[in-house]
Amino acid sequence: MLYVIFIIYFIAFLFSWISKVFVVFQINVTQDGSIIAWFYNIILDFRLSELFVTIAIFLSYILKLFVFEKDVENDDDTIQIFNNLWDNIVIIYVGFSCVFVLFIYENGNTFLNVIAFLIVFIYIVMVYAPFLRRALQYRAIQDYKQAILSLKIMLISFMLIFLIFFIDRLLIFLGFTIFYFLGSPDFTVFYFLPWIFAIVGIYGAYYGLKSPKSNEE
Repeated sequence: MLYVIFIIYFIAFLFSWISKVFVVFQINVTQDGSIIAWFYNIILDFRLSELFVTIAIFLSYILKLFVFEKDVENDDDTIQIFNNLWDNIVIIYVGFSCVFVLFIYENGNTFLNVIAFLIVFIYIVMVYAPFLRRALQYRAIQDYKQAILSLKIMLISFMLIFLIFFIDRLLIFLGFTIFYFLGSPDFTVFYFLPWIFAIVGIYGAYYGLKSPKSNEE
């Protein structure tokens, strides 16, 4: 499942870069209310990227359940998914997030984009903070040290990515021109910082995927 999460995050980052290609090369479409215009807009304002990230976060939660919530006492690899209040909050929130980022949209409305980033950031903290706390409980076990390190790198990096993206959109909404990159109102200097954490997070995921194979060899 980690491979699937990795691929979905990659797709999200790809659409984010496509958004900036639209801006830099001034690629526009006619705003005629068509599907093409809507699809262009949700790419341009990162909504499609946020959708893929939301899906990746939800799959990360499922991964956490499979990794840490198995029925060890009965030596059973099965888990009971969504059998408590928190599980149900997580699934309701993913539905809410997907609906908001896709459909609660108005072309040029920066405030709604700020809210969309905030919603995704809250969701990533809801899922990744407990995931990180649970993973740290295994840090003293020698066999898990390398995998736990990679998890810590990935989880912290991905949380920071959306915190900084939220700050980037918020500064644009508030009109702090001092932070505009080369005077452009489309993104601030903070826009580029998350890509450093993206690289670090992706390396953390790769490190975690590679290490078990290395140990087997």
